[in-house]
Amino acid sequence: MAFSLFLILLGWCGGLARAESLSEYHIKAAYLYNFTKFVTWPSTEFADAQAPFRLCVLGQNPFGQLLDFLTKKRVHNKDITVLYPASSQQAVGCHLLFISQSEESRLSQILESLQDKPVLTVSDMSDFVQQGGMIHFVFVKNTLRFVINQKIAIQAGLTISATLLQVSQALR
Repeated sequence: MAFSLFLILLGWCGGLARAESLSEYHIKAAYLYNFTKFVTWPSTEFADAQAPFRLCVLGQNPFGQLLDFLTKKRVHNKDITVLYPASSQQAVGCHLLFISQSEESRLSQILESLQDKPVLTVSDMSDFVQQGGMIHFVFVKNTLRFVINQKIAIQAGLTISATLLQVSQALR
């Protein structure tokens, strides 16, 4: 089941390259896009039906131009806009926020500024979910996986689908 969902999560890559030849950040970009499909945001987070879905990267961008393809995609009937906020205050307007490892020294301040705000926080920093983040990329036996802190997501008003929770690693 988990491997099947992994292939679905990587489905946007179909025909571009085989999964084993993709870089770590190609796979992470695919996960970011697919997280948007398995999470529900409060409708009040969108000004109107035409308001875009804002996917953001805070700090140094490890994806390069890999996220550019998202601007041609839609999620929840919304166009996706990729943004690079300069501060955690600007990140409050994001729907999904990838927090780069370059922000590790400011992580507690960033997460505090987003506390109880419907911003899905994602990172590959060590102990990210233990520090109050929502989704943490981890490697398990050389396979990229993720851990979800559902409690923090619920506090922020986000609903994570059972399907996504099922394929995540257990929060320890």
